[in-house]
Amino acid sequence: MSTLRPYIPFDLRETLLSYAARLSAVHTGKGMRRLLNDLRIPVENFLMGRHEAVEAFASATGGDAEILKSAALTGKKDHVEFRGAKMAKTFVVRQADKYCPVCLAEDGSPYAWRQQLIWCFAPAHRCVHHNTSLCRITQKGFDLRDGLVAPGAGAVTPCDGDQPEYLAWLDNRLHGPREEPKWLAGQTVQQVLETSMMMGAVLEHGHKVRPHKLRANDQEAAADIGFAIYREGAGAVTEALDTIRRRSPATAVQAGPLAKYGPLFDWLDRRCNAIDPGPVRDLLRNHIIKHDALSRGDTVLGYEIKERRYHSVHSLSEETSIPRVRMSRMLQKLGKIPAGATHAECGLLRFDAQEITGLIADFQTAIEMKDVPAYIGASKNQFQTLYAGGIIRPLVPRDKPGAVRNVVFSRRHLDTFLETLNALPVASETGKELHTIAYACQRGAGTTLNLVYGILSGETAAWRRDTPPGLSQVLVSLTDAVGAE
Repeated sequence: MSTLRPYIPFDLRETLLSYAARLSAVHTGKGMRRLLNDLRIPVENFLMGRHEAVEAFASATGGDAEILKSAALTGKKDHVEFRGAKMAKTFVVRQADKYCPVCLAEDGSPYAWRQQLIWCFAPAHRCVHHNTSLCRITQKGFDLRDGLVAPGAGAVTPCDGDQPEYLAWLDNRLHGPREEPKWLAGQTVQQVLETSMMMGAVLEHGHKVRPHKLRANDQEAAADIGFAIYREGAGAVTEALDTIRRRSPATAVQAGPLAKYGPLFDWLDRRCNAIDPGPVRDLLRNHIIKHDALSRGDTVLGYEIKERRYHSVHSLSEETSIPRVRMSRMLQKLGKIPAGATHAECGLLRFDAQEITGLIADFQTAIEMKDVPAYIGASKNQFQTLYAGGIIRPLVPRDKPGAVRNVVFSRRHLDTFLETLNALPVASETGKELHTIAYACQRGAGTTLNLVYGILSGETAAWRRDTPPGLSQVLVSLTDAVGAE
């Protein structure tokens, strides 16, 4: 039961300190410290929002302790806690530093002034009730009356345009009924609004913007742009990151994430380590990993890359010690870079690391055309037949630029061909009379191309000598081959 008479109800939209100041103004005619001392409540503990002090205050004033706790901003060493959420001191201010002159005029006497909870949040630049700009108090205090003599009749400044959607969301989050998407419901006020402002600032003002240095109306516009995207979920955020990256003015091949994402990356990388920024950090990290050629051991937003997923022309050049210009030409021959692409365009391309390193290795260990017959154990005519028939394929397809001159073949591709031949059963395991492919073709078994096609597909039975693999070591039954033909 309250020991104070008359009973003054708590306004659900005001801060706890505002309520205590109103009670003290009525009952003592002085600041809240006098009332707290009279109630034997430790002043500093109450000003810091300690729960035990709030409970004692509720008991003394007849208030609901849980409701009063929900209006308390608890001061910690390096942050502020609000309703169990950890927030930066620059995002939510415990002292009275903003007010709406229209709201205070409606309250009437300074004894009745109420500091609204929403005014404590940095993204709140206008009154949600009157659509007027909030005025700043230069001399901050825990009570509006500490730094404000009168609201000032000439301080009312109507805001242009409709109320930002993010501000309506913030008002709903603070005072209910709190029906919102699951994506937003799982995040704190700061996670939603700080991310919205940072993302919107880069989209609206470019990669050189300093979001927190923008004027209040520009911060508000940026936050509303970002909130319209952020509220739609992870997919919309990823699309926004695509746009931010695409608009980056960075043209250097070695340009890193800071150049590609601007202050958004800088904020997530080193400016919000004390306060969890929410899911946007994982979204940006995944976006960087997806689009940048990162080496194993690189660290991106606190995550160490365990395995390289992509290569750029630059990273390939460094890893293989092949000059970048030559590497670009090589990739053009391999059909991985469009013919005629500029140096800048080549630098923006990325390639699957496993696939491209295999191709580069193929190119570096390639076998020239004149050496292929000996490598696969075939005559020159047999090789030319298999080459024309597409069984033995050049490293650079014949219809690609660079395929006519200096035709080479992948050692890996030729080894796969030889491994297929080596998988044939050994000739000693059959009692049939066997002959080489060349002999069988001369005796009416068909062409080399058709016979090899049949052997590779399993339609034509074949064996091999127990020697190193090669086409000359493959044997067939002349009777079976002629019959099949």
